[in-house]
Amino acid sequence: AGIPVKVRVRDLPGNIPASFSAETADLSSRGASLLLKNSLPVSSRISLILDLAFPFPRLETDAKVLWNYFLPRDKKFNCGVQFLGLRKEHKKILKEFTKTKSSLGEAVPERRGTERRTKAERRTTVIPDYDSNCRRVRDRRSFERRQTLGRRFFRKLTKSVLQLILLFKKKDIES
Repeated sequence: AGIPVKVRVRDLPGNIPASFSAETADLSSRGASLLLKNSLPVSSRISLILDLAFPFPRLETDAKVLWNYFLPRDKKFNCGVQFLGLRKEHKKILKEFTKTKSSLGEAVPERRGTERRTKAERRTTVIPDYDSNCRRVRDRRSFERRQTLGRRFFRKLTKSVLQLILLFKKKDIES
């Protein structure tokens, strides 16, 4: 699903930062699969801020870590969490969000326990057919971040090129 998530860990071990950013790999009204740089202990309690795409609101909830394993290809941890004490209106928002995203081919719809995929299938990504009438818009913030990084890169590059030109002109004048 690729939804930005802010994670706060309660009663954390010393090797885990108190707060960090993550991304969802899968999302439902009952829980989520998160992609993390660090491992989280199973059964630990965390607080999440889910930054859903417009027009859906940002949601805050507590969660419990159910499982955790390392993805060697991505060099990240996949962590399954169950939402705790999620209000009814937030559950309704998440159901609507996952329904909307799954109809666009952007997320896996909610599944019951008997319909879950095996671990090997979980790691396989199915790319939906491209529909030119249905343009997927990525998270606005990540686009702005890339745009800002591009501007910084070209400013530094331009500055370096101009310094080289001035250096060569200075050498030409001296000789």
